Amino acid sequence: MQKQTAYVLVVVGVLCLGGCASTEKAPQEVRYTVHKDLRYGPHERHVLDLSVPNSGEPEGLILFIHGGIWLMGDKDMQPTFLDTFRDSFCVASMNHRYIDETTHIPDLIDDMAAAVSAVKEFCLQQGREPKNLITIGHSSGGHLALLYAYQHAETSALPVAFCVSMAGPTDLGDIAFLYSFKKLGCLKLFYEVGEKATGYHIVDGDVTDRGYSETGRQVLAAVSPLSFVSEHSPPTIIVHDTADTIVPYSNSASLHHVLNIYGVAHDFIALYSGIGHVLGAKAGKGGALRYDKAVESYLVAAMQDYNAQYCK
Repeated sequence: MQKQTAYVLVVVGVLCLGGCASTEKAPQEVRYTVHKDLRYGPHERHVLDLSVPNSGEPEGLILFIHGGIWLMGDKDMQPTFLDTFRDSFCVASMNHRYIDETTHIPDLIDDMAAAVSAVKEFCLQQGREPKNLITIGHSSGGHLALLYAYQHAETSALPVAFCVSMAGPTDLGDIAFLYSFKKLGCLKLFYEVGEKATGYHIVDGDVTDRGYSETGRQVLAAVSPLSFVSEHSPPTIIVHDTADTIVPYSNSASLHHVLNIYGVAHDFIALYSGIGHVLGAKAGKGGALRYDKAVESYLVAAMQDYNAQYCK
């Protein structure tokens, strides 16, 4: 059955969530073990960090994919709110290869598949077995989290329970991307990323003020999560702020619309608090990201709800 929820966050609400708290915290028992820099392939970027609960059967694997327009970023940029799930879930944050002249988005999806298989094998060697997979990412990582889930929900080494996109691109053919990059004065970067992402050389006429050529649209659609939605797609949580000047809000609104058409269970956490593309993220110890308190509050609650529905 389809589930659809929209959350509206205003500035007042964000401030209210930052209320008084005790400055003293009692030490808490660590109930999981962290394994750093586990290899899942031959490339230098084929490494991930994994935490495994110390007791009980893991409810599943949460796989986080960092942002960075597929050209930069690191696994240390994982959200601190994932700590909420480490006592009962395996939680991994992975590096993937960067796109370049020979490595494109489908290759990054292959990296994800290899990472999931490696984590499953590692856990089995320890007598543990996560039963399913949750993919989550921010920005370009959100795009990969969706694309992998929609393309490999049933063929993944661990079946996908649900997926989460935090300000991730869903439709690379959205003309709003062109206007966003043009407004930022980054059209050269727009073309560079487009070519490296797809492996298609952009020529005169492929991109105009009116949009893309037919070939350009087809090439971009082939690496857009929106193209792979069906009635069999896994449940989805979307987070996006209307003030995003990097990935157009229209991307997530379009995904919300298509998921409605196919009757896919989803939550759309629509933000109106002006925190933009980074969702209020600030780097903390070790590079981990602490997102806006309101974002974390709503997203963790939604993930816990989905865990109860789709991971049990």
